[in-house]
Amino acid sequence: MPEGGTWSGLGALGPGWTLYVGAVGATGDHAHHAVQVLLADTPVTLRDAAGHRHRCRAATIPPNAPHGITEGSPRAVMVLLDPVSAAGRAAAHRSTADARTWGAPWLPEVADLVPGRDVDPPAVVTRLRTALTGAASPPNPAVHPALTKAMAHLPTVLDRTVRLTEVSAEVGLSPGRLRHLFTAELGLPFRRYVLWLRLQRALRCAATGASLTEAAHAAGFADSSHLTHVTRRMFGLAPSELARAVQPVG
Repeated sequence: MPEGGTWSGLGALGPGWTLYVGAVGATGDHAHHAVQVLLADTPVTLRDAAGHRHRCRAATIPPNAPHGITEGSPRAVMVLLDPVSAAGRAAAHRSTADARTWGAPWLPEVADLVPGRDVDPPAVVTRLRTALTGAASPPNPAVHPALTKAMAHLPTVLDRTVRLTEVSAEVGLSPGRLRHLFTAELGLPFRRYVLWLRLQRALRCAATGASLTEAAHAAGFADSSHLTHVTRRMFGLAPSELARAVQPVG
């Protein structure tokens, strides 16, 4: 793991969110589909793709923005939010790919979200969602009904090859039209969106005690090496590092 601190804490997964509470260390540069919200007891240093750095105790990082942590904190709350959710849109609305726009001093303090040693993941996420949507709530964009149907269908087929032609037939659109909707309305190509769903599935499996190989196969990855490659690209950390550092709760 890069210099700048180590990771050790508790993690939880829920519908549309991933929560981590604990020490935050350095990461390599990475990008992911989720909106990242980071709150820390002590200032952390973040870096963007252009090399700009921002030091802060609270930040919101928009989806698909390359970033890295160069200096961590001994205690922090990190939440990854589905970017099509109200809280995800509100968080992303305030920032760009430039690290200098990521500061979010209006967010709650870590001690307010997690006042003691016990962590109540849904309560933490609910409190943070309320803070985000109350601070900035951009208009709710209309999502094409076929896209909504495709998003509901995809989790049911992740354990096998996912083809755009089959999904488009399921929702009653041409492949080209559905491909366009993913990019235009979700800001992510179809294949990358499926990759993110696979990663979420694999991490959920690993959190319940599955081996990396079992988790990889359950999520439709070719093998554990493929899962490792994708996890490092999406989070800047290998699955083995996450498994050693994060103990699931909830």
